[in-house]
Order: sequence, then structure tokens, then C-alpha cells
Amino acid sequence: MKKICITDSGYGGLTVCADLVHLLKKQQKAAEISYFNACYADDYGYNAIPDRTSKIQMFDRALVGIKKYCAPDEILVACNTLSTLIEDTNFVKNSTIPIKSIIDVGLELIQKTLPINDTVSIFGTETTIDENTYLKRLLVKGWEKEQIEQIACPGLQTAISRQDQVEKKIKQFTGQASKNSWYFLGCTHYGIRSDAFQHSKILNPNLEMAKKSCNEIKDSGTISMKMVSRYQMPEDEIETWSALLKEPLTIEMLKNYTVQEDLF
Repeated sequence: MKKICITDSGYGGLTVCADLVHLLKKQQKAAEISYFNACYADDYGYNAIPDRTSKIQMFDRALVGIKKYCAPDEILVACNTLSTLIEDTNFVKNSTIPIKSIIDVGLELIQKTLPINDTVSIFGTETTIDENTYLKRLLVKGWEKEQIEQIACPGLQTAISRQDQVEKKIKQFTGQASKNSWYFLGCTHYGIRSDAFQHSKILNPNLEMAKKSCNEIKDSGTISMKMVSRYQMPEDEIETWSALLKEPLTIEMLKNYTVQEDLF
């Protein structure tokens, strides 16, 4: 049975996990899924780390922890912030474990969906936008800079986890986007509240990543799941995500996660 580890700097990757489990059950496929919270502490996420080198070092330690505690056949980095750091980690340079990035999935989704002359507004965390990864790679593919808007959304991922004025915050950020632009949700947290973006042309790479992973699985049988975090996650956020996810196995996994303080 294939062992898949889904990782994110918090909860957003649970949406990919829930989508994957839904597809596996529908197709009667089997997998051993682990969810690895790569955030160091509840009050110290990657966007709080002051410099890029420190962010890379932190994620590098998390990847080592994934190999040690999850021993996966494949790692899905279901986090745009972490995906901007992958290529510069020592782990990636020395590991034989395949790593799939949500950014790669997102770029493919943009290119196959949008007409050549359309514009796209990319909503993301500060780190994702500051890295300019989507902008740089779309320019290489022949896009014009004028077609690409990048909109940083400070604190939106936390607001979604805490149900704190989500609609008001999203309206603030969408107010910066061109009216006829496609909206690309460049943070896995945003997908769970895509309804609040109130737009007819939304690209959400979360389901796309789940589909790609499901298509590669050949085994049939049961699905096993576990989740691990290095700190105790706030109970109110667990309840919020349990209500948002709506996928029973993923919710059960979240509510029964394991705390491992030496995770990384």
C-alpha cells in the first residue's frame, strides 16, 4: 500500500487530504496517509520567521522529521509558503523520496484553464507573494507581467482557522483585484472558504493536487490515516476545521492527532 505524507505549515493542507480521501473512497482505492504539521509552534509560523535562510532551515528540519516519523513513499507539500522553499533545502538535494509541490500543480492549472490573453489575480501569504514564484515561472512560460496580479493577504489563513471576520478580510483583499481577472487561491487555507471570495472565475489547486495523487494509486482496500504535530493545537481551531472539512475520516484524524515534541 502506498504511503503518502501530506504536509503544510498548519491546517490548510487538510483540504487536500480531505479531497484525496473522498476520491479514494469513491474509487475504492487504498493508501496509508499521514498528515505532518510542519509549523514549529502555534504562535511561530513561517510568515513570522524574519529571513528566508531561517525559513529554509526550519522546513529542512521538518522534512527530516517526515522521513523519520512517517517514512513515506511520496511527500505532498500542500502549502504554497513551504513550496517556495523546497528546492533550497538540503533534504531535497539528498533525498530519493519524490516530493510534489502545490505550486507546480497550481501553475499547471493556470496554464491549462486560462485563455492566453486573460489576467490572473494570485492571492497568497506574504512569503508566497514575496518569493514571486508564480510571477517568475509564468513569465518564463510567455505570460506578460501585466496579466499577473499578486495580492498578499496578511493574516487571512489565521482568520480562516479562527473564523475571525473572514468575509470582511477577504473583501478587503479582493478589492485590490481587477474585476475581470481570474482569482487563483495561492494558499491551501483559502480553498475551504472559496465561497467567501464571491467570484465566478476561481482556480483552486487543492482538489487538483488530490486528483493527481489519486490517479497514481493502484491499490484497492482500506484507507489508514494519522496526524502528527510538535505542539498542542488550539481546541477552537480544531473545532473550526472539523466543521469546515466535512470529510469523516479526515475529521477523525484531526481530532485524534498525536503530539510529538521532538518532531523536528
